[in-house]
Amino acid sequence: MDGDLLGTEDGGRGRRRMADQIVEDFLSAIGAGELVAGANVPAESALSTQYGVSRSVVREAVRTLAAKGFVIASQGSATTVAPRTAWNVLDPAFLAVNSGEDFFDNLQQARELLEPTIAALAAQTITDLDIERLEELHARFDLAKDADEHARADIEFHEAIAAASGNPVLVAVHTLISSLAQRTRARSAELPGAVERAKYWHGEILTALKSRSAADSERAMRLHLRQVRGELETLGFAVGGDDRFQ
Repeated sequence: MDGDLLGTEDGGRGRRRMADQIVEDFLSAIGAGELVAGANVPAESALSTQYGVSRSVVREAVRTLAAKGFVIASQGSATTVAPRTAWNVLDPAFLAVNSGEDFFDNLQQARELLEPTIAALAAQTITDLDIERLEELHARFDLAKDADEHARADIEFHEAIAAASGNPVLVAVHTLISSLAQRTRARSAELPGAVERAKYWHGEILTALKSRSAADSERAMRLHLRQVRGELETLGFAVGGDDRFQ
């Protein structure tokens, strides 16, 4: 964490900028393991001196970190780093300063629990327009020029399936994980044959959805995620959880 950052408070904008900088530094330090769960956060007075800001700016930063689940702040007690399970690791500010790779295995577990069910629901509610959209996205997969573009195309395909489910809560949850999911896809796309395997399974999922079979759609998605799991493990990310994906 950068301890030499100094600045002045030029009104509300400067105050916000300095508070954001403190938040960013702590998110980076927590994500890198420099501050572990249970560790004490430096006192308000020490941070005020370190950053050259008023205590109110420090308090604002601590409130933001607490709202994101990264610290526990109680009046009269030392502020501490929260347990890892409390962290909002999908928060854009956290992902802006961390690779997210420590959570790739957790993301995969979440996808395995969520996406087969989404596919099964989508099979029961999918419209002809939804199918046209999925066919268009499937065809566009070949036009992607690099790993990042393939990752975005992959995300769009899965988001369209979520939308076809007609369940706005599932759509919102799926959207929430997309920023981290794009990073896993970009890494997987670097593996030889990974893009071709993804396209094959997307085709199988699309065929199952077109048949309106919930069981076939769930199975196709489950098999696709088994392929994804295997690629993550090839990249060195051990994924535990549901043995149906082994």
